[in-house]
Amino acid sequence: MNHNHITDNALVLYDGAMGTYYRWLYREDDSLLEEVNLSNPDRIKEIHQAYIKAGAVRIKTNTFAAFPLMLKQNADQVKQMVLAAWHLANKAIYELKAQETVKVVADIGPFFVLQSGLADDFQTESQQAYLDLVKIFIDVGAEEYLFETQEQLTDLIPAIKLIKSYNPNAKITVSFSVNQNGFTRTGLRLKELLAQAEQTDEITFTGLNCTLGPTQLGQVFAEHAESSKFCFFGPNSGLPERDLGRGRGGMEAKYFAESCQKAWANGAYQLGGCCGTNPLDIRALFDLFKAQKPVLSKRFDSKLELKVSEQSGSETEISDKPESGKAEIEGIKITEKTWYEKLLTGEQIVAIEYDTPTKANVETYLEKVAQLKAAGMDLMTIADNPNGQTRIDSALMAARIKRELDVEVLPHFTCRDRNIFAIHSLLLGLATCDVHQILAVTGDPIPLENRNQIKSVFNVNSQSLLRYISQLNQDMPRPFILSAALNVNVPRFDMELKKAKRKVESGAQVFLTQPIFTERGKENLMLAKQELGDQVKFLAGIMPLVSEKNALFMKYEMSGIDVPDEIIKRYADRDRDQAEKLALEISREIMADLQQVTDGFYLITPFQRTHLTAQLCREWKVKKN
Repeated sequence: MNHNHITDNALVLYDGAMGTYYRWLYREDDSLLEEVNLSNPDRIKEIHQAYIKAGAVRIKTNTFAAFPLMLKQNADQVKQMVLAAWHLANKAIYELKAQETVKVVADIGPFFVLQSGLADDFQTESQQAYLDLVKIFIDVGAEEYLFETQEQLTDLIPAIKLIKSYNPNAKITVSFSVNQNGFTRTGLRLKELLAQAEQTDEITFTGLNCTLGPTQLGQVFAEHAESSKFCFFGPNSGLPERDLGRGRGGMEAKYFAESCQKAWANGAYQLGGCCGTNPLDIRALFDLFKAQKPVLSKRFDSKLELKVSEQSGSETEISDKPESGKAEIEGIKITEKTWYEKLLTGEQIVAIEYDTPTKANVETYLEKVAQLKAAGMDLMTIADNPNGQTRIDSALMAARIKRELDVEVLPHFTCRDRNIFAIHSLLLGLATCDVHQILAVTGDPIPLENRNQIKSVFNVNSQSLLRYISQLNQDMPRPFILSAALNVNVPRFDMELKKAKRKVESGAQVFLTQPIFTERGKENLMLAKQELGDQVKFLAGIMPLVSEKNALFMKYEMSGIDVPDEIIKRYADRDRDQAEKLALEISREIMADLQQVTDGFYLITPFQRTHLTAQLCREWKVKKN
């Protein structure tokens, strides 16, 4: 089969992760993964063979970080590791008598070292590192290459051209690593990188791998499917915070494979897995796609309108007009107490999270905020670029909502994206706009393997930020009310409780919990209330799940959320209306169960469906009054 042409019409199945799978199998071994090619070669060979038995026809060499500067080894030592990796992959194929169907792919990851001196010096160093590695593969006769988890293209070009000069028939794939918004960590746009690759004749295929789970990465793939070389897709098993999916079983593998459907439907016929995947995931891909014919024609249709997946959290907004232009509902007496004064006097409040849009048009968004206010909402919360997706700034939008709609707003402040000076400046601005409460969160980390480059700010964490604002409060005419996050779903809640106590010592007055679906979550909330004292208030997280896919996504691809299988099964075979009714029913059950152990509720709006959280809020307010 000739894989040089985009019109190939069969699945090309790559293997899954080597690194995370090896670390899970052999937890006692903390040696360099590339060094294992020499120290424990049978282990690497057996992992290759497990992937071949699962259905993979492309086996990557164990050479992801085989650069002397990254491994802190001399060039000769690294060369021996690379040669051993090439030998082991080929030996694995030979022993299984799979030479006719399975090929070895020279695997080359991103070159990252601590940069010093001029940027031009680093570029020269980077280009030479790639050249040195591909020369080893050229000498052993490699015919297929995968430059994976890349964040730029310029430094790869000399090495790619060298490969083609020696072997014009070589197949070269460049796979990029991007966030949900289609940007690499170096700030480059995927669209521009793909356009550059389209103009580089030596590049055979392009694709995406790592950073995101299959649903979110599949959405990014669909949004860039017009590129003719774009066909490789290798997502993570899920979020790194979920232990990279290590030790995953058949149910998780089935979900992984089914979540690759969107990418497949948009031309991704070369499939594999990245961090956290194992042979079960590859077997699930094989079983699902082996008889399917890839959909390749869509990439040439410039008028294709891509439907945003419900699982991505970016569903088209529903324009629900408020039932009334007045910020009140029948049967509820409007008081002059602030939301925090209500908490202190024992009145349960309802806070609603409604994240800002990803675009600058906010008319519909503000209409929906008015709808939430009319439902009796006491406090609105806005996440700060949740999951790394760029949205309208939470603090700026909070100021506008307060000014135009007179709604109390709690903007989240993540430490991931700003240093302490930027945070300080923004806090002063909020105070002048009559916004006097914030929620401090450390923010979602961006971890891959330790060898990857991390560009998040993290100048402070949530605890030190709370302490900083507490000190700032001493000079403020009206101090900020400080809120923090509490994950009641973690297996080791004793550790989470210790962190919560430190947050209280740093100034936290209110905790908002992750969504609660289990008895364990309820018990942990009760324990936190008992341990932290009466002056600390808690808002229990409530998240209406609007479909079976939504529930599966939350279970497998969102950190800190524990959705029981029993709840997921209740959504089977329900249409949208039926699923929404069930979402309200389950949410009501949870709220009723938690009412005696919480100071209020924190409703999280799913997919812009404010009519759901508004209805829950309205019903609860009427019930309590």
